[in-house]
Amino acid sequence: MSRTTLGSVSDLVLRADAVLAAERLAPDEPAEDFGRLRGHFALHLRGDDVHLLVRDPLGVNKLFFALGPDGEIDSSNHLVDLVRAGHRPARIWSVPSGHLVRIWPRARRLVLEKHSALAFADDAPADAAALPSHAARIRARLDATFRALQPLLAGRPVYVTLSGGLDSTAVAALAKLHLERFVDRFVGITFSVRDESSEPEAEPGTDGYYARRVAEGLGIPLELVELSADALPDLVDEVLLAGQDFRDFNVHCGLVNAALARAIAARTPPGSARPVVLTGDTMNELMADYTPVSYGTSQYYALPRLGPGRLRRFLVSGLDTGDREVGVFARHGVDTIQPYALHPEVYTALPGAFLELEGSKQRLGRLVMGDLVPSFIYERPKVRAQVGGSNKVGGTLAALVDRGIDAVALERRFCQLTGFAPDELKRWIRAGFYRFTATYPEEQRFQ
Repeated sequence: MSRTTLGSVSDLVLRADAVLAAERLAPDEPAEDFGRLRGHFALHLRGDDVHLLVRDPLGVNKLFFALGPDGEIDSSNHLVDLVRAGHRPARIWSVPSGHLVRIWPRARRLVLEKHSALAFADDAPADAAALPSHAARIRARLDATFRALQPLLAGRPVYVTLSGGLDSTAVAALAKLHLERFVDRFVGITFSVRDESSEPEAEPGTDGYYARRVAEGLGIPLELVELSADALPDLVDEVLLAGQDFRDFNVHCGLVNAALARAIAARTPPGSARPVVLTGDTMNELMADYTPVSYGTSQYYALPRLGPGRLRRFLVSGLDTGDREVGVFARHGVDTIQPYALHPEVYTALPGAFLELEGSKQRLGRLVMGDLVPSFIYERPKVRAQVGGSNKVGGTLAALVDRGIDAVALERRFCQLTGFAPDELKRWIRAGFYRFTATYPEEQRFQ
């Protein structure tokens, strides 16, 4: 058995609370064995006659494949790698999140199997008496996760993204508690868009203001990455390709990470250990904590009209697509770990009715984190990272829209960069999933 090296994305495979070497996995293992794994992984394992492609439960790491002219299976974490290798976009497929694909090329056979399914407590009542028990389980799982990361991150520079929000602050607090003494360097990092109309980074309400207060409160150094609004369009092509998505929400988020990734790469001396970034991503999906944003005369980031419990299921499944964190950071040689995504089941077990309560995330956060998170963070209004502040809409959203780079322009540019025809692109992402197949690709037509 051999394992294919996929692009430049590192795999983090956990069994229970221990890091598991992917080389110990075999292509003939039953699907239920992979269902016991957690982490960020996208693996292509090769046996004598069979290929196994398997992807993590949330789809944090992406995995695409295509058939070569000789029947060989080509795979990559990055769609563009396969396009550049000569595969037409219409003949490239994704392994869906939480699934595995076994392919026997000589027999022209493919089997798609689901190995993981999250249980959602959509219809459970909001039992206030049970909330402390939920919080205790979440905290125990988070502590165990960070302890499991200690040997993996030992001696490496570790950055934690700080937006001054609850999710990233909690990650920073837990990382300081469990990781700081093991790593080579532990630093907070935050991003700001600067132009003549933007608020100064130190002004109350901005992400930079809150990030500095968090860093001071936790006692960790903070690095500010600033980029002018006029410079942001230069990053769009990179984000479209590395982020593997053309939708404006993911592009706007990806621009923040592209600026951070470039800064981290510039701070990493040649030959030194590969840096790692810890982020608070996936918590918004797990808690259905998204709302549309109005700017000018338009509304951005519209959502289905669903209650929070069912919206959570929709948002979590949508993690299958878009690579705005892992893919963008990997392009610059930075590994990404999203601690909340390593054990999502403790969050999906929260009753759907609880998510409907005003301030549910803050209430849960206080029970899980207590005084480890500075008290002012629990009171801060929710702000999208791509908006940049509480007082007005700015950030990467405003920078692109003000320069005429809207959703239509992003879609058109993605087609130019990848070779998709517009009608093909409409079928590439459907209902939050990349296009996949359940039968041998040679027998498929693009529908």
